[in-house]
Amino acid sequence: MLAVLAAVAVGASLIVASGSAGAGQSTAAVAPAPATQLASNGQPVAKEISTTGVPVGARRNADGSTTTKVKLGPFNLAPMPADGDDHEHPSSTGEVGTMHGPDDPGGHHGAMTRTVALMLPPCTNCFITGIKPDMTMADGSPANYAQDVMLHHTVFFDRSKSDITCPGGWPGMAGQRIFASGNERTGGTLPEGYGVKFGFIPLTWMMIELMSMSHEQKSVTVTVDLTWKPGNTPGMKAVTPLWLDADNCGLSEHAVPEGESHTGWDWKSTVSGNFVGAGGHQHDGGSWIKLYNKDTNQEICTSTAGYDTKPEYQGHVESMSTCLSPSLGRVTKGQTLSLDSYYHTHMADEHAMSIMVAFIDEKG
Repeated sequence: MLAVLAAVAVGASLIVASGSAGAGQSTAAVAPAPATQLASNGQPVAKEISTTGVPVGARRNADGSTTTKVKLGPFNLAPMPADGDDHEHPSSTGEVGTMHGPDDPGGHHGAMTRTVALMLPPCTNCFITGIKPDMTMADGSPANYAQDVMLHHTVFFDRSKSDITCPGGWPGMAGQRIFASGNERTGGTLPEGYGVKFGFIPLTWMMIELMSMSHEQKSVTVTVDLTWKPGNTPGMKAVTPLWLDADNCGLSEHAVPEGESHTGWDWKSTVSGNFVGAGGHQHDGGSWIKLYNKDTNQEICTSTAGYDTKPEYQGHVESMSTCLSPSLGRVTKGQTLSLDSYYHTHMADEHAMSIMVAFIDEKG
């Protein structure tokens, strides 16, 4: 999914100096991290992009929460090499229909830009109740397949905490994985009264993977809307993010054959509690991904991929449904959580993904 080892090495060097200016306020200062652009053949083509996410605006919501917009970039994307034709995502300018699968015949393919980005948190000692990523062109206009660019992947980390489902792998170095999205850009808001707790010094950062399907250089900006409440808000409960992934401690990639297929994955839970939210991520050709308790046979969430309703996506996956309720289901320590990911794609794909990020109330 990302140049993980290089990104973790950079992420491990990030330094945050944080202080509190009052309940729920941040006065963080950061040192920018280096970034590397890679062409589709994996070779570096540019370096040293600004990679510090900075809050650029905020609004108060009727429920007492605040939504802060964090801006990252602009990023100058590597243009597609003249002979580049080895990536699974087609260009809007190629002879490509709206087929839901990899390696569409006749399509031009893209150059990847990968970076790690230190993200200034919108608050300290607070609860994050919602996250919504997006991407625009540098001038603020839409950025998607129609503009020959895509937000390939983003993964959000809090390095002040340990990852629950892969404490000994590379996430153990990177920190707790708290949220992710692909180009579908599906956000989520937890049910009322729940949030992911940020401490007084949350070490928040992102892995970002962008793609250009154009021979011309494109410049884009990534934004994240973070909705939060102060840590002293009455009645708030902290939830634990659980990253559940068919290639959980690897690059999050697995192979699927042409046609219909199911990919399964099991994890023996090390925590107990009630699920309050969950959402999935799949690539083109994905239909749905289901999370269930294998011991009790209780379905917790089925996240369904959406296609063909938003013209700017040009037939590619455009949404993943989410499950949000204080009573989605329960797991007890020692029970097995299982994923079942269903793909129906017209060509085999070596780089499919099947990820579910769930949120559990351990005190529930």
